[in-house]
Amino acid sequence: MQKKFARYYVEAKYGNQSLSNTECAIKAGYSADSAYQRAYELLNPRISPHVVSYIGKLQEDFRLKNNIDPDKHMARLHYLGQLAEQNKMVGVALRAEELRGKVAGYYIDRQIIKNKNGPDYDSMSSEELEDAMNKMLLDYEHILTPKGKDLVERKQKHNEEQRKKNGKTNGSNER
Repeated sequence: MQKKFARYYVEAKYGNQSLSNTECAIKAGYSADSAYQRAYELLNPRISPHVVSYIGKLQEDFRLKNNIDPDKHMARLHYLGQLAEQNKMVGVALRAEELRGKVAGYYIDRQIIKNKNGPDYDSMSSEELEDAMNKMLLDYEHILTPKGKDLVERKQKHNEEQRKKNGKTNGSNER
């Protein structure tokens, strides 16, 4: 059921269907009563690291299978924009050009998403943000590349040195 959930999740994210995480869990065979909780657990790297890792592999396979890269994406948008322009579809041509600009990084699409249940990063001090980033690194440490794991180890060593330097020792385990 975990593999089915991962496949439905990736299909919903990249495919034509629009399913919520809960709907993916239900389609995978989980009870409707607990599907929300199962989806949360399956997408949490601390609870189900193997599922999160499998989802990452499926996403990469999807990108490779569908031959998606920024250059081809830009070329396709350019072609479609020219085609729309030739057919006097100015609105469509403008939208294609806008999307090309976004792919090229000319536009910054800002969205404010408030997470009622999660941490409020905007109101955190730099030290609190640093701690939150360290926690994220530790949460995803098991699926990082060797280079990423090296970054986590160097960061932990640096933080330990800073604590010793500042006279703050932490006897508790950070994980």
